[in-house]
Amino acid sequence: MLELISVFEDHVPDKSSLVELKACLEDREFGTERSRNIFNTIRAKTLKAERRGRADLLVQRSFEESCAKALFNFGRPSAAYDPDAQFWIVPHGFRLAKQLQLPDALVVDLLTKT
Repeated sequence: MLELISVFEDHVPDKSSLVELKACLEDREFGTERSRNIFNTIRAKTLKAERRGRADLLVQRSFEESCAKALFNFGRPSAAYDPDAQFWIVPHGFRLAKQLQLPDALVVDLLTKT
């Protein structure tokens, strides 16, 4: 997840949520109030993009939301988000890569890197 975030961070119009996700991941703050707040901030941005009809930003926000939910859930909190949140990171990552005109191979390479 961290490597995907780092790649996308260089190509998206609004980097702020990806920067926050990356910092939270690096600090290993799973299941914390900080990680929940990141999701809440991203969700507010998603709703704003929906109201404005910004389909381009919705693709980015979908990726960010799935990362934020997974990040929170990694801490195994009692009030976790959708239990399948981490499984949406890759499909949303492919959609974002396509939107940013990045090759699918880039995502595949990051996922298969050992």
